[in-house]
Amino acid sequence: MTNNLTWNFPVKKVFLLKIETILIAFLAVLVFFMTFLRYERWYLAVIFTVLFLGVYVLISALIQKSRQVKEKYTLSSTHLEITRATKNKIKKVKIPLNEIKHHKLDKFFLGGYVLTHLGDKHPLFFNTKQEIVRFENFLLKHLGRKVKTVKSVKVKVKKVAKKKTVKKKTVKKKAVKKRVVKKKATKKKTVKRKPAKKKIARRKTAKKRPVKKRKR
Repeated sequence: MTNNLTWNFPVKKVFLLKIETILIAFLAVLVFFMTFLRYERWYLAVIFTVLFLGVYVLISALIQKSRQVKEKYTLSSTHLEITRATKNKIKKVKIPLNEIKHHKLDKFFLGGYVLTHLGDKHPLFFNTKQEIVRFENFLLKHLGRKVKTVKSVKVKVKKVAKKKTVKKKTVKKKAVKKRVVKKKATKKKTVKRKPAKKKIARRKTAKKRPVKKRKR
């Protein structure tokens, strides 16, 4: 087995990305229906859509030939090297695998990116689905253990945070119960026995009344 994985993008001289082709197809359908609703003749709608597609492909081909963009990717067991070459300049980026924080790949649109701990985002482009599968397998082979350990640490942190929140909730409930008990106790203390005083006052008034003498 080779220690390095390399691929070039693009392989063809004139190329269109998948997301670009989907957008062009949507615009072509829109042009077809708009022309058909306006002129009510289907052959005119077909002519306009073909003209639109031809102009778009011609402009994109001219731009690609003028810029001459080529990218080369080299993935090893220690680092990922990206070389972007245009007509005027060449730019090289070397990313150690230890600095890769997150990566995302899209097998349908044949693209993705690599995110480092410093926050740098490096886009990736592939020609076929096989290339993206090879890249993913090669990368996970050397980063699998580290990714698992990071995930386990995150799970432990979440569990600890949940335990802390549960403890806080129980402490708050106990404090609320204590407050309720204190309020009840204060209410009981403030209650006055008014009926007993009234009875005593009635007895005193009864004693003060003069006794009527009976007539003989």
